[in-house]
Amino acid sequence: MLTKQASKHDTDFYGWTQEQASILRAASPVDARLDIDNLAEEIEDMGRAEILAISSLLRQTLIHLLKSAIEPESQALTHWLEEIITFQGDAVLAFSPGLKQRLDLEKIWRVACNGATRTLENRGVVVPQLPSACPLSLDDLLDPAFDPGAATQVLSAAIQSVAKHGI
Repeated sequence: MLTKQASKHDTDFYGWTQEQASILRAASPVDARLDIDNLAEEIEDMGRAEILAISSLLRQTLIHLLKSAIEPESQALTHWLEEIITFQGDAVLAFSPGLKQRLDLEKIWRVACNGATRTLENRGVVVPQLPSACPLSLDDLLDPAFDPGAATQVLSAAIQSVAKHGI
């Protein structure tokens, strides 16, 4: 059982934190000095921090993809592509399977659209209407073989489709 738990800790940290917190709360206190409720809450918080970290990395990835798609002639394009590679790679490395159902891609997308729009407008760029749903899936964004150029093209096509068809 210890090997299974150690393995889960390494492969699905979020799932492990939620399971361990539940076990702690259900266990009879062996030592009255243990603060079971707060220990369980701290372990759960570690899992929630994982969700926030991955969400933030995906948001940054999408912001830079959007900026690249909207302003492909920018002098900052090389920097944006480097940022995409860094943020997306970090998201892949930090991801564990138990997080997938906890990540709200549509909310991350809306926040990324707002961030990219505000940043670009601040630089005087007219931002077109953006798709209401993310044109990339979590699987796309968390693919170790992710191609920022191809992803930028997907976003460009989706933005053009919205402009043309209002979708």
